[in-house]
Amino acid sequence: MATKTLKTVPKISVRIWTPILEKLDRKIANACLRRDAYLDKVLETELPRLETEVSMANSLQAQSYIGQQLELLPRKLVSLALDPAVVERLNGVCQAKRIVRDAFFNRLFLLLAAGPKTIDRLFFPLDQDWRREVWSEYKHDGPFFQNGFYPLEQDINPFWAIRAGLEIYAESTAVEEVSAPGSNGKLRVQTDLAGNHHPVDSLYTRILRKEFKDADLTGFNCHLPDWEIPDTSAAQAYKSKLDELLESL
Repeated sequence: MATKTLKTVPKISVRIWTPILEKLDRKIANACLRRDAYLDKVLETELPRLETEVSMANSLQAQSYIGQQLELLPRKLVSLALDPAVVERLNGVCQAKRIVRDAFFNRLFLLLAAGPKTIDRLFFPLDQDWRREVWSEYKHDGPFFQNGFYPLEQDINPFWAIRAGLEIYAESTAVEEVSAPGSNGKLRVQTDLAGNHHPVDSLYTRILRKEFKDADLTGFNCHLPDWEIPDTSAAQAYKSKLDELLESL
């Protein structure tokens, strides 16, 4: 009699900051969800956005610094059973944009686990009324409509409202399109006061620092400009440009 071989899903290992892992596990259990299956669906939605929002690759220096900062936090090893195609795309995006894969997963877990006050503090510190603005602008669009009228066909898009709020904010800033190095494509960027280009402020490019209780979340960044790395020539040049600008006022 032939023996049936069970198909196993390959697993990947990531190390997640202990407080957010514990909180997310509780939320997943309370919602009666299977964590890895849910993450698969979330990643199908989020990976194209990660690739688009991180419009400029990290430098090798920034990639290394983010990894070093992540190592400073207490983390727990987690095995995730994900669709191989999802893992392949994730690895491809991380390689092309020099994103620290564990930094992405920690940011993703933080976003899924965070309560409203934490989201406000990290992404909307100067606009506590952003939810009202999103509701006014998008109440007839996207998941608000889909999930309300078709509950069994819900769109797994957990960060839709946060992203919509950030896009409303971005519309009020100067967004430019510049040529992508080595291709005929265009990149959406913003220019800071010192004249440096950086990706448009978004879910995956908003810079996180010491903003979560006493923890430094620099290791949760998917993109970090070189001038944000302390004690580097880029940081010194950035400070000099700002000093010159202030002196000219």
